Formats: sequence, structure tokens, C-alpha cells
Amino acid sequence: MKLLSTTSLAGALAALQQHGVSAADENVVLDLKSPSSPISQPHTPQFLSYSFEPAFWTEFFGEPDSPRNLTFTLMNHLHSRGVRPIIRAGGITMDSMIYSPTQKTSVVRTENGKGGIYRTTIGPSFYKQWSNFPAGTKFVSTLNFGNQSIPIARDLAKASYELQGDKIIYYELGNEPTNYPSSRWKGSTESYISEWQRFVSTIGESISNASKGSWWASSATTDITALKVRPSDLIPAGINKTGQVGQYSIHSYAFATCDPAREKRATIENILNHTDLLRYADKEIYPSAKAAMDAGASWAIGEFNSIACSGKPGVSDTFAQALWTADVELIYAVRNATSVHLHQGATLVFQSNQQLNTPGDDGTPGFSSYSLLYPIDSSKRGKARVLPVFVSQLLVAEALADGGRIAALKTPAPLKEIEFSAYAVYVGEKIKRLVILNMKPHYNSGNGASSRRTVNVDVGQHRGATVKRMTAPAVDEKFTGNVTWAGQSFMDGAPFGTLTVEDVPANGKVSVRDSQAILVTFK
Repeated sequence: MKLLSTTSLAGALAALQQHGVSAADENVVLDLKSPSSPISQPHTPQFLSYSFEPAFWTEFFGEPDSPRNLTFTLMNHLHSRGVRPIIRAGGITMDSMIYSPTQKTSVVRTENGKGGIYRTTIGPSFYKQWSNFPAGTKFVSTLNFGNQSIPIARDLAKASYELQGDKIIYYELGNEPTNYPSSRWKGSTESYISEWQRFVSTIGESISNASKGSWWASSATTDITALKVRPSDLIPAGINKTGQVGQYSIHSYAFATCDPAREKRATIENILNHTDLLRYADKEIYPSAKAAMDAGASWAIGEFNSIACSGKPGVSDTFAQALWTADVELIYAVRNATSVHLHQGATLVFQSNQQLNTPGDDGTPGFSSYSLLYPIDSSKRGKARVLPVFVSQLLVAEALADGGRIAALKTPAPLKEIEFSAYAVYVGEKIKRLVILNMKPHYNSGNGASSRRTVNVDVGQHRGATVKRMTAPAVDEKFTGNVTWAGQSFMDGAPFGTLTVEDVPANGKVSVRDSQAILVTFK
């Protein structure tokens, strides 16, 4: 990749931001008095959280005495905005994870010749490294259920407790039981619950903070499988009859590149279809969320991203991913998720034998193109760098600050719900902030370029109100240096450019172009 110098980057960015022939403007009025959803519960600093595949932990975070600066720079940007994430060291490789007390390094992968990971062995450094995270960070201690061995799971739990017990908020037994071999429970929800409770009870007897109310339950996908173990299935079947469940987790992947048929559907237009994102959330996720809340419990999106099986280059490594991530996180905030864990990792050969993505030819990871960053240089992804999606985390962090309560707003005529979303954030009883996302795709020249419309949104005359803008020259922009939040880009971690905070005009009309988002803050 050819990188621009600081001087040329600034000039190129200014030119690119004006890219495209101006289309006819739309003038709309946003109704702030009649939200289209109930106002949510207050959101804590833990709402923005993350899931990292344990097999690639060292690539993302380094060792205790040599932390990966690029990753921690991003964590510190979020921390400075009040985020106190819960980090889940989870994913498919947690179900081949074992603990070795004598291992010197954090992680050792046992692989076949094609990059398939048979075993992920972790040592004490894996847990000691948690001390490098910003103050207030909590962790989900993840345990191997795939090997069907209580001693293996218990050794992981005990090691995490003995080394970092004060940082553990939940324990999690197994990743996505919906993807386990069908012979394990033969489609029986009751058989799954019985085995899960036996493991959890035995482990809880030897670890003081792994007993009542300490466990995530379910961690299922929304795939249609014979084994029904979503929270909406487990709760009425008695998963918590012994009181171990502290929170219910479900995984959210509406798109995938795990096979050719689903890969074709994983397009920018489809992932930015706001109406379809709402449909997926309400049909596939919310029944489990409601079951949890009706049972007096909280719920989380324990793992999610745009396109399963490591994303899709040209889609999930573009600015479209930033728009998608912001919209989906706010959709789940409206529905009272307590945390949403954006997944980070690399290609896993055993995940699917038909998937689009592969590891690097030289054995280095093929990092997932939906991740916040490529943490190290690799043959598959090139130089270590931050990806365009990172700016979405800054937008959502600032939007939900101060215990914000959020509600969805109606799409103003004549705009279409498919391409527009807006949210009001309440602090106390007053609207403090608005998030407005114009999801209509606008492409770079040569890739279906179209005229770029500006939508002028009347938010009312609010003296002293300000605007921060999440923007790029086009929806398919892949160069992070051209993707900005409030005028600044973050390709190398450090902010580049002048912080730009706009004033809301006296007439109360704020502009948001196609493939752009804004955060309006009222005085």
C-alpha cells in the first residue's frame, strides 16, 4: 500500500471529501418528541466491549513486558472517553484451550500445515497480561467445553482466578454450542443444560467467585440448528434453576462468508440496510433479550460483527463497516443490552471448509477484515494499521457517555428507513445528544459512483449546540487516513488532523451527506 505523507494526506483528504457530483438536497424535520421506541435503561461505561480470539491474543496484545502499542493506543482512546470495557478472551479457539503453568509465553498454537488450530495452550502470562489494560477494564474468563473435560475447564478457571480474580466479571463455559458436533447432545436442550450445570457446579465448588450468579449462559449463534440453546430456549428449560447464571449472552452475525451462497449476500448495500438490521435484531435477538429481562436478568451480545468467518475484504474493511457498527450497537443499546462485544481475530480454517478467507501463505495470521486493526505486519494484510471501523467506537462512546438512555427516532419523510437512522440520547429527562446516520451508499469513482446527496435535518433551534462528524470520501473507502471522526484520522493510532467541532446553524438545520454520520450535542 502506498502511504501519503502528512502534507499530501491533508491535501488529498480535503479534495476527497468533496468527491462526487452534488445531488439534489433533501430537507427534513426530525421529530424529537415522539420516539419510535421506548427510552432505554441508562448505559454504563461497559457498553462498548470486545471479544478477542484467544489463539491470536499475543498478536493483538503482546506479552506482559512487551505490550502491543497499537492495540493499547486504541484502548486508551476509548478509556479517555469514559469507556471501561469488558474483554472476552473468547471465540472458537477457547474450545481447544488448555492451561500450562510452566509455559513461558502467553499463547502457543498447535496447527496443521494449512493453519488449522488444534490446540491453544496458554500460560500464566496470558492472565498476567491483563494488568496492561487501562484501569477499570474487566474480563470474561473463558473455559474450554469442547474437550468435554472438567479438569481442563477447571484448570483454566483456577488459573484466571488465582492470577487475576479481581478483574473477572463473568466465567463462560464454551463458545457457540450450536456449532458443536450433533452427536454431543443429539439436539437435546435438556442434555446440554445437564452437562453445563454439572461442569459449572463442580468448578464453582473450588473457586469462590465462580459460583452463584457468576456465569454467562448460552453464547449461542442465531443459526437454525437442531440444538436449541438460545437464551429464549434455555431459560424456560431451567438453565438457572441452581442460580449460577449472572447474565445471558447471544452472538449476532447476520451475514457470513463461510460458504459461497452467503458470501454473495455480504455486500455493502445489504449490511447497510437499516430496515433489515432492525428485522434481524427483533426476530433473531430480541426474543432472547426479552426472555432474559422477563426473568429478572441482564443480557449481552457476547460476540458480534458484520460478516462471520472473518469478514469480507472490500466490505468489512471499508467505511461501510463504521456505519454498520455504529448503527448495530445503537440498535442493541435501544433494546437494553448491557454490553456488546465486537469480535476481533483472524481466519480459522476449521470454521468452514468453504469460506472465502484463508491464513497467510507464510503461516502468519490472515487477520479478520472486520477487526478494529491489523495489529502486526502480515503477508495477508500488509502493514499493521488501524481500520476504518475504529471511528465508530469514538462516535458511540461519546454518544452514550454520562449514563445515556437512548431511543430510536422516526425516519422523517420523504427519507426511507432502509437508508436512514436516528437516535436521541437522554441524560436525565432531557435529550442531550442526537446520532444521525445517513446509510445510503455513495461510492468512490470507478465503483458505481453516484451523485452525493446532502440531507439537511432540522433538529430545532438550539443555541450553543455542536456537531461532530464521522465521514469518508465514500462508503467503500479503505484508506484509514481518509476516514475521520471530528476531523481526525487514526491510521497509526495517534490522531492526525485538527479536531473539528461544528456549530449547529441558527436555523437548526444540520447537514449529513450520504454515507456519513453526525453526533449533535445540545448545550
